[in-house]
Amino acid sequence: MTTPDILFMCAALLNGVGLLGTFVPGLPGPPLSFVGLVLCCIAAPNPIIIILAVMVFLLVLAVTILDFVVPGWLTNKAGGCKKAVWGANIGLLVGLFYTPIGLLLGPFLGAFLGEYMESHKLQQSLKVSAYTFLSVLIGTMFKLVTCIAILLMCGGNAIWYYCF
Repeated sequence: MTTPDILFMCAALLNGVGLLGTFVPGLPGPPLSFVGLVLCCIAAPNPIIIILAVMVFLLVLAVTILDFVVPGWLTNKAGGCKKAVWGANIGLLVGLFYTPIGLLLGPFLGAFLGEYMESHKLQQSLKVSAYTFLSVLIGTMFKLVTCIAILLMCGGNAIWYYCF
C-alpha cells in the first residue's frame, strides 16, 4: 500500500465524518471534509483541484461562520432567547436516534420547549421555534451541500490519480 492510498483512505474517512457532522451538533462537518480534501491534494497534486481547494476553503470558512451566526440572528429576530437555540441543538441531537422524522421535529420541539421555559407564552414560543427550526435547516443544508461538493472533488481527484 502506497502513501497516496493511505492518504486517500484517510480523506475518505474524514469526508464520511464530515458528512455526519452536517447533522451532529458540535461536530465540524465542512472543516473535517476540507482536511480530507487537503489530503487528496497531497496524495495527488492536481492543479485544478488545488485551485478549487483554495476557493472551497473560503466557502468552508463562510459556511462555518454562518452556521454560528444565523441561528442566533434568526432567533433574536423572532424575539427568542438562548434557551431556544440550545433546545433546537439538543432536539437535533436527540432526533438523530429517531430519523428521519426526529431530524425534522427534534429542533422544532427543542426550540419550542426552550423558549416556553423562558417566556411561558405559547404564541411567542411557536414563533421562535419556527425561526430557530428554519435556521437549523438552513445551516444543515449549507453544510451538507458543502460536504457533498468536497466529497465529489476528492472522488474526482482519486479517479484522476488512479485512471490517468
